[in-house]
Amino acid sequence: MSKRTGFTLVELLVVIAVIALLMAILLPALQRSKEQARRIICANNLKQINIGLNIFANDNGGQLPLIETSYWPWDISYSTTDFIIKMNADKAMKSTFYCPAYPEKNCDMALYWQFSQNLPCEEKSGETPEPTTNRDQEYRVAGYVFMTDTRTGRSYSPLASRGTPIKSWLKNTGVKQPSITELAADATISTTSNKNTASFDRITGGGVHSRCPYLFDRTNHLKSGEPEGGNILFLDGHTQWRPFSDMQVRWCSACTSTIASGSEPYFWW
Repeated sequence: MSKRTGFTLVELLVVIAVIALLMAILLPALQRSKEQARRIICANNLKQINIGLNIFANDNGGQLPLIETSYWPWDISYSTTDFIIKMNADKAMKSTFYCPAYPEKNCDMALYWQFSQNLPCEEKSGETPEPTTNRDQEYRVAGYVFMTDTRTGRSYSPLASRGTPIKSWLKNTGVKQPSITELAADATISTTSNKNTASFDRITGGGVHSRCPYLFDRTNHLKSGEPEGGNILFLDGHTQWRPFSDMQVRWCSACTSTIASGSEPYFWW
């Protein structure tokens, strides 16, 4: 009688079924772990940005770097990124301005990193040299929104009166409660102000989609197309995760003070 040297078909099918079952159990946990890791990296990015902004303020009588030319709150001037990167002595620091939860938007894309130069959407950042003068008037599109003001002042408050304290755009660090004063946040954006009907991952407003019709702006932290929330950076340097259920519309590209009109995207934090 010969010895059996392999699995029977039934045994093989049982092994495959067990492996499939284990994968079904472990995969969601792995995905959650990856997202948690991305959140942590995202929060650390904001902390690094905060260090640079506060060093600038300490060197300039408490004055934060104010952007010269800006349209949306995720615009940041070349001169500000220059300073933050220099303070960290690391050119790779430019990746810090983008959240890894949305890897399709990154510093290697001239469309974002050199946005105000109006470069072709396929071009890599650095292929066209950046201007060496007036760098405070050129701006990048980052993966985070900034609550800093412009030199001429933004046209309306980031919150009118929708159940939470009125917020202000920041010009300096001299505020009474830095631990509750928001300085930057993950980009959470939508097509309308109605969270029940809005799209959070196919934003066509603004320059990106008009230059590259196959590209869409989107929210950083999504799950099945729905926003989960975002990291909030406070002026004292700490970060806090804010669930989307606690967020409100704070800004849109043509909003009135009541945030009742305007065009996409709508920014939440």
